[in-house]
This record gives sequence, C-alpha cells and structure tokens, in this order.
Amino acid sequence: DRLVIIRTMPYSVDEIVQVVNIRAQTESLTIDEDALVLLGEIGANTSLRYAVQLLTPGMILAKTSGRDTITRADVEDIDSLFFDAKSSAKLLVEQADKYIS
Repeated sequence: DRLVIIRTMPYSVDEIVQVVNIRAQTESLTIDEDALVLLGEIGANTSLRYAVQLLTPGMILAKTSGRDTITRADVEDIDSLFFDAKSSAKLLVEQADKYIS
C-alpha cells in the first residue's frame, strides 16, 4: 500500500465569491455584489460550505421582506442566526456542563 499526500491551499476570498456566485446562478438566486463579497469573507473565515449554505435562508429572508434579491443586510442577519461547524463545536465544549451527558 502506498500513500500520496497532496497539499491543498485554502480558497481565497475571490475564489469563494466565484463559487458562491456560480451556486446562486445554479439555484436561480439573485444576489447583490456587496452580499457576494460578504459571503466570500464569511467563507474565508469559516468554510465554503457554510457560506454556500447561507444562500437559501438569505433568499427566504429576502422574499419575506418582499424582495427578489439577497442583500448584504440579509446575509448579515442570517449569519447572526447560525453557527458554522467549528463555532458550534466550540460553543458545545465551552458549555458542556449545561448539557446532559
């Protein structure tokens, strides 16, 4: 058996913006440029998966507000409601004494 180690580099903010934009187009979502940039920054600080997963609740919030476009404010609101996996795990460890084990 052989093992090959392939070094990978984290995505840049621009690359995350491109991926999120492609995903938004695939899902027929309209998103402001400012919101895309914010999602790119969020993705760079957390993960690409988390940034992409914010698209759906962002669109729901925009439609609830009577708009067809996700704005920066929508992304900020949704980001404040959810935790990415690392933040969630950290919170669980910090508050472990409050849960039944």
